[in-house]
Amino acid sequence: YGIIDFEFWLRKYVGDEVVEWLKKNIHPLDIAFKLAQDHGIVLLNGSGFHAPNWSARVSFANLDDDAYMAIGRAVRAVARGYVQTYRAAKGQPIQP
Repeated sequence: YGIIDFEFWLRKYVGDEVVEWLKKNIHPLDIAFKLAQDHGIVLLNGSGFHAPNWSARVSFANLDDDAYMAIGRAVRAVARGYVQTYRAAKGQPIQP
């Protein structure tokens, strides 16, 4: 199994302010729900496996290699959506 740590990624690439806003306005389980609803990808929240709250758990068993690329694209799309939501809430321009 692997863990995708959204908090780490967002802190590294977009900053602490976005992470703090996210924690105040979005529930950590929203990651798993958005991946399933918007992309048809079912991952489990990492907190159920003693991983960070803002993470998702990926199985490395029984999937074709292409599936992992699709998971990566979907995870990045969800993260970009959070950043865009943050920028809209702060009145900042939304970047593509």
